[in-house]
Amino acid sequence: MTTHHTSLYDDETNPAPAMVLKQELFTTEQTEYGVRVTKLKRQFNDGSSTDSYESEPLNLQRGDEK
Repeated sequence: MTTHHTSLYDDETNPAPAMVLKQELFTTEQTEYGVRVTKLKRQFNDGSSTDSYESEPLNLQRGDEK
C-alpha cells in the first residue's frame, strides 16, 4: 500500500525526515486565457532546505477564436 503525504515539510514547523531529499508541489489553474502550471520545488540538505519556484502559462486557443 502507498503512503500519501498531505503537507509540505519546512525547516521550522515541520522538518523533513532525514531520508527525504526533495519535495514538489504542482498546481494547475484555469485562467481566462488558458492554463497556468505552477511548481514549488523544495530540496533538503543537512537540516535546511532550498526552494525554487516556476510558473508557466499555457495559452489555449478555442475553436471559435481565430
